Amino acid sequence: MYQPPAFAIDDPSVVLDTLRQAAFGHLVTATPDHGMEATALPFLVDPPVDGGPMVVRAHLARANRHWRSIGEGVHALLIVATVDAYVSPRWYPSKAEDGRVVPTWNYELIHLRGTVRADDDPGWKLAMVRDLTDHHEARTVGPDEPAWAVSDAPDDFVERQLRAIVGVELTVDAVEAKRKLSQNRSEDDRNRVIAALAASPEPRARSTAEAMIGPTTPA
Repeated sequence: MYQPPAFAIDDPSVVLDTLRQAAFGHLVTATPDHGMEATALPFLVDPPVDGGPMVVRAHLARANRHWRSIGEGVHALLIVATVDAYVSPRWYPSKAEDGRVVPTWNYELIHLRGTVRADDDPGWKLAMVRDLTDHHEARTVGPDEPAWAVSDAPDDFVERQLRAIVGVELTVDAVEAKRKLSQNRSEDDRNRVIAALAASPEPRARSTAEAMIGPTTPA
């Protein structure tokens, strides 16, 4: 990833929180015949324990041929994109000074690199599905609404569903995290971009404005 220092996310806790909030990415691996496979999937992140690596757990449909090319030690890239939006130079107050402004794109992106393996053990898959479900239910359930749990479904139905998937586990050995949210612009320019994106009819533009408010806003 091209990574100017001004846009790097260096705090591991911020990276972990961003990954858990996103919880969806694109797993890319090379195939033995020098091709590429890619699958979009929800995932769980297990943080490093006692100095160990970050681990990402997910699953693929058994009907998806991708898992068949995943053997022990296969290198993989997980691409996690959170927000993005076009930024028009007409929004910059500085445009009036000399006109030396151009369009750009604001975005937040994380690349996780490591080795991936497939896991077809029923117990491993059940634990992964339970953890994945519990994570998202906790984020979406209302205050007076009980969360749905895997145990709410009949056991035989769950067993059939587990047979229809194959687990994957990515052991992460490199993290590249980037927030390109107009940090290189003046405070006036940034504030005007935030206002313009916040007023946009496009949901992703408004989400980008929300991401720009906070850690990247100059003190």
